Amino acid sequence: MLIINDQLVAIDEAIDQVVAQIVQLEAAGAYKKAKQDFLADQELQTDILYFQNLKENYDKVKEFANFRPEVSKMRRELFEQKRRIDLNDNLIHLRQCEVELQKLLAQLTKELSQAVSADIFVDTGLPFDSHKSPHKPGRGNNIKERNKDV
Repeated sequence: MLIINDQLVAIDEAIDQVVAQIVQLEAAGAYKKAKQDFLADQELQTDILYFQNLKENYDKVKEFANFRPEVSKMRRELFEQKRRIDLNDNLIHLRQCEVELQKLLAQLTKELSQAVSADIFVDTGLPFDSHKSPHKPGRGNNIKERNKDV
């Protein structure tokens, strides 16, 4: 049961301050602008919608690929549409801004966790950052602070 006291209120206020400061960061502003550009690009939105329709249609018939040659044509068209979307400048810029903002948030998370304990591992989700293997099954093996298999 959660007990609301002055400490909880102070933590909540500190979180609000941190969020307000994060929103004011240059990386957050760049991400917002990139997202607006992404959503405003009508050609890209049309391409995404078309891709989603292609994907749904392909998923319905992909198990019949050995019996229907037009399924391989659908697959090729699906990949071509995906490539067209992935090479869109607005989408590339949005993904780059997402990664930059994620790096900043990951650094903040690491610093917060280090304030609690130096043994806490933070999986940032960044592709080139360190990762930790899943914990071993069994009683007492799910504690991530242990340095056994770092």
